[in-house]
Amino acid sequence: MPGPDGGMTQGICPMPKTTADAGALSAVKTQMCNYPMSMGMQHWYRAFATLPGSTMNYVQIELYDKLGAFAAGTVQTGTFPVDTNPATCGVCVRGLGDKGATDAKEYFATTGTVTVTSIGGNGGTLTATLSNIGFVELDSNRHPVSGGCTATLAAGQISGMIMQVGGTGGGGGGGGGGGMCAQTIGE
Repeated sequence: MPGPDGGMTQGICPMPKTTADAGALSAVKTQMCNYPMSMGMQHWYRAFATLPGSTMNYVQIELYDKLGAFAAGTVQTGTFPVDTNPATCGVCVRGLGDKGATDAKEYFATTGTVTVTSIGGNGGTLTATLSNIGFVELDSNRHPVSGGCTATLAAGQISGMIMQVGGTGGGGGGGGGGGMCAQTIGE
């Protein structure tokens, strides 16, 4: 957007530039999702929470069987670096600033670690601690924006009860509604 001197100015960055220790965050939603066509044999997990000080800024973790740190098998406990490619990450941390507003922006972590201390199935608990997370802004195609917004999260822990979405596979027949996990943040 043009600035007062005729040059370009950076748009609004809705997430705080720096967030200190966010403490223990209760997940708004925690899900175990089925990979398409896996018949319930391969999963990915997502949990998201609201960041302190706002009702519209979210942080979300996603953990994928057979990708990144979990390439050899299923999601497990341990400490893992975040994966830096939003298209192929196995340990993903995403952010969303000003959800639902016209200036909403998606962020993706390119630095930091995730420590998974608890992971289970339906009705179990997913607990993960985020450390030294560095975010970059993503465009609508989920590519980093050159010179875009950045944010950091020093620490935080997300915990919630897992709800399995999509059943356990098997069976045939038509598809039904409500069986898919959202691919967006904070949904």
